[in-house]
Amino acid sequence: MSWTTTGHDKNKRYFEFVAKVGFLSNAYLFSGPEMVGKKKFAHDLVRLLNNREPENNPDLNLFSHSVEDARNLKSFLSTKPYYGPYKIAIIDDAEQLTIEASNALLKILEEPSLSSVIILISSKSKTLLPTITSRCQEIRFELLNESDLAKFLPTTLKAEDKNLVRQIAHGRPGWIVKNLEKIGEVKKDVQEFDRLLGQGIFEKMQYAARIYDKEKYEELINNLIYWYYPQTGEQPAILKNLLYVSKIISQPQYNHRLALENFLLSL
Repeated sequence: MSWTTTGHDKNKRYFEFVAKVGFLSNAYLFSGPEMVGKKKFAHDLVRLLNNREPENNPDLNLFSHSVEDARNLKSFLSTKPYYGPYKIAIIDDAEQLTIEASNALLKILEEPSLSSVIILISSKSKTLLPTITSRCQEIRFELLNESDLAKFLPTTLKAEDKNLVRQIAHGRPGWIVKNLEKIGEVKKDVQEFDRLLGQGIFEKMQYAARIYDKEKYEELINNLIYWYYPQTGEQPAILKNLLYVSKIISQPQYNHRLALENFLLSL
């Protein structure tokens, strides 16, 4: 089979081997950083196991995080494959499973079907219930190396922009695919923040209000974290504060605008 996923060669060789000898587990946890190709790899695995495309495949189902979908998963896996040999279920962002859905999924994992394969995908696997992770074989996905990441960069991209993309993407091809059409906007955001560091309180408060009103602050903060990460030795305080505010704004119970203002005042 020809894999469409770039990189992760060790994982490819592993699944090629277990598929050949028939030693598949009933449940896998694809863990690792976000946007490194875990979901794309799962779709490739469907092709490898069932020799069919994932699109319009009755033996494949993509489930969400609700308890209703977890119950539908049991019904889906209880029937024999149409083309086979496996019924395959993929749950992306599995850390978003509700408690009720997690408990329903756990019952399915406790009584696996020999003709089923469940793939959980998560960039925050430590937040999953231990009782779930203990019943899955974990397959770890790492950041792509420079040579593999370079395959996603258009040859027409300016050298300066390529360097910016490499730095912010940080081994995550999914980031490039998602942001390639707006590299100019990302570059402008980084440059504007760099200029802001030398400005006063009034300008920083205006900036906080502007990015908050545009509701783009979470993505912006994440991009800035990866932009400043290689510069840790030069500006460690900025990265530390970025990581802190990122943690705050990822939680809805906090006042995000106040968090952004306090962050900017600390620079």
